[in-house]
Amino acid sequence: MKKQLAALALACALIPGAAMAAKVPTSDKMMNDYNKYVVVYTSDEERIYADADTIERDPASAGELPVIRATLYAEVYKHPLTWPDYGNYRMVDYILQYDTAVGADQLGQKIKYRILNKLEGAYTPDGKAAPLPGNFEDPADEAEDIYVALYRVSKTSY
Repeated sequence: MKKQLAALALACALIPGAAMAAKVPTSDKMMNDYNKYVVVYTSDEERIYADADTIERDPASAGELPVIRATLYAEVYKHPLTWPDYGNYRMVDYILQYDTAVGADQLGQKIKYRILNKLEGAYTPDGKAAPLPGNFEDPADEAEDIYVALYRVSKTSY
């Protein structure tokens, strides 16, 4: 009986990890599933989606702004883009997955935004694991845009 319980516990521990690995979205999935993947930032170089199921607001006291956490996926475009990239809908070079926390502090009349990203992995546009590219940038300068977008779609978790 103890062996069966140990085997069951091990299976339960492994299943969430396997499920997480299987959940990496493809570029097409993010583009077409508006209820699950919310665009929180775009630029000439990338488009960043938040997994709506992972967005959480930390509790905040009155007059404070909450920290918001989410899993973000950055579609990084090929550079330079060519006509065949556009014509064949192969504009995305790779997808970066981040575990992100973003916050805002009121400092007098100004709000200062900050972002903490933990890079979880790199993937091909079809969702397969890929080696980390050597030229990716952490989206720290996008903290304000990402915070505002996540704030608008987040729900209080308390």
